[in-house]
Amino acid sequence: MSVFGFGRNMFRGGGRPPFEGLYIYALIAMVAYFAADLSVVYLRPKMLPTNPPPARPHNNQQPTFKGMDAYASIYKKNIFNQDGKIPPPKASEDGGPGGGNGDSDAAPVLTQLPIKLEGTLVHADPKKSIATLLIQAKNATQTYMVDDDMEGMGRVVRVERRKLIFRNSANQRLEYVEIPKDSALAFGRKTNAPSGSTDAKVQQTGSYSFTVSRSEIEKQLANLGEVLNQARMVPNIVPGTGGKVQGFRFVSIKPGSVFSTLGFQPMDVIQSVNGDAVNSPTKAMELYQALRNSDSVKIGILRNGSSETLDYTVTK
Repeated sequence: MSVFGFGRNMFRGGGRPPFEGLYIYALIAMVAYFAADLSVVYLRPKMLPTNPPPARPHNNQQPTFKGMDAYASIYKKNIFNQDGKIPPPKASEDGGPGGGNGDSDAAPVLTQLPIKLEGTLVHADPKKSIATLLIQAKNATQTYMVDDDMEGMGRVVRVERRKLIFRNSANQRLEYVEIPKDSALAFGRKTNAPSGSTDAKVQQTGSYSFTVSRSEIEKQLANLGEVLNQARMVPNIVPGTGGKVQGFRFVSIKPGSVFSTLGFQPMDVIQSVNGDAVNSPTKAMELYQALRNSDSVKIGILRNGSSETLDYTVTK
């Protein structure tokens, strides 16, 4: 019996083996895979390049740069005005420069508001500088610092010597009010007063007591800026207090000035006005308001390490 016959007899009872029809395809795939692999091994040496790649050409041309003259026509041209002329600003209805609300960042202009600057006190810290304004509509005097609201008319921007700069609330424009430089100071000066006048100036009645004419006070407070320029004061900061201000010290006093006439001396420290401690520039300015509104003013000072009280009686 042959081998094929034995195989047929062995599977005769159970039929054909499973997947017998796929055997031929598996055999073909294996033969094709090995044939492709052998072909690659044979052809690979023939596919490799035998010559080196060509070298890239070098660009020896140097970059060229043009001067600004080559672009002059660009930055000189004006697409809105070919002539290159800038016309003057259009005048507003009130005759001022600009129109509408104006440029809020332009240079400040003289204000037309009903206010009058009576004096300024410039501090080393600009935020602590103060200005005294006369609100003419209310006939009231107020003191202001930086960022303070001026009765709804504006907000203080900067305080300079003899000048206050603020932003007008109505048009958001920077404006200023200043003390005229030709303001005359008549305190303590001889004037051609009419005969029979009983207005006294300042009379010393004791070591630390004085009498002052109210008319003379009003005359001087009308030129408060000139009065403030007659002396230099600085905050009196006591060491070990964490920078706390305890009064204001006279660094220098102009001879013959109002401060000298009122009995102040260089290095005096103003500590209180009518019992109220002077610990801020605003409190220091209350000295002038006390002279204007009170019949008796007591100023506590520190002189040569001793506390003294200057007593002023205001007469009619």
